[in-house]
Amino acid sequence: MAISAYQGSANELVNVFQFASQMPSLLRGYQFSHIEKSSVAIADKKVDIWQSGNNIRVKSIWLFPEGTEVAPMLEPIEYAFNGTHYQWFVTGMKTLTFSRQCRHPTPYWGQNPLMAPYYWLVTGQANWSDIKDLARWEARFIEAKYVGQKIENGTLFEVVSFPVPQMDRGIVHVYFAKEINYYPIKMRGYKDGLQIFSAEVTQYKTFDIDGMPFVFPLKVEMQDWGASGEDSISVSWTIDESSIKINPQLDEDLFTISPLRATTVIDFDRMLEDGTLLPSFDVADDGSIIVHEHLVGRTWNTQKILTFVIVNLVIIAFMIYLLLRWRK
Repeated sequence: MAISAYQGSANELVNVFQFASQMPSLLRGYQFSHIEKSSVAIADKKVDIWQSGNNIRVKSIWLFPEGTEVAPMLEPIEYAFNGTHYQWFVTGMKTLTFSRQCRHPTPYWGQNPLMAPYYWLVTGQANWSDIKDLARWEARFIEAKYVGQKIENGTLFEVVSFPVPQMDRGIVHVYFAKEINYYPIKMRGYKDGLQIFSAEVTQYKTFDIDGMPFVFPLKVEMQDWGASGEDSISVSWTIDESSIKINPQLDEDLFTISPLRATTVIDFDRMLEDGTLLPSFDVADDGSIIVHEHLVGRTWNTQKILTFVIVNLVIIAFMIYLLLRWRK
């Protein structure tokens, strides 16, 4: 699919910036549940997300068919950020890991559909608070090129082009819907003149926040054809409308996972400071591995160590795979 040419006034770029950049600031906190479906995933996934300011809590559950034997590493995972530490708890292993830095492709463990319409604005490591940062908007719009107006299915869009640094020679066309305060309802990515991915909010609900409209996506669909245009990966997120809460009062304790739930607690930063992928350990008489200092005297076995490493490497490897598809 080749890039089409559009006509329009460059003055509209100012309007897009002024209206579109205001909407995110209305949302100070939220909670919702969604189902993620992917053409390459082992199963669908149910995810609950809570956020207040910068603080985040996520619970992710694979929806395997009833009767499926689930490995401990695939049991529900909880993820949180409390302003100082990122924490991830694998319930099947009763293992809690913490770090002052985000050690995963996104600070939400996986993808947050609320963030999806703004992937042209920020990197994968971004938090919803980054979407509200006007300095980021200003920096991106300095690089922007106004493409023009386009009408699709009766909706008028202002189309703006942005370079995509992580895609060599890539650009993304963002479609801002004028009738809903220039919300970026869809985007199409191109490389060397060919479309290689698309993302679109296909259903949404508009909430009134402080007398201003706020668009909340109810369904987001993404398609990635890769740089070759031959392979295809599809992902969709469907948000349960009844689960949405706008600017709720959330207990601050929600964003700290209690170490009392874990049999193993890992200080990930300390491990890296020591220059080892795994903490230093001794082998007990019964064959178990005793980890000192980092795990405050708790005992690991070999299977837990390997499973912990595999869980993190699989997530990171998948995100790298997607990036390499774009860069080819």
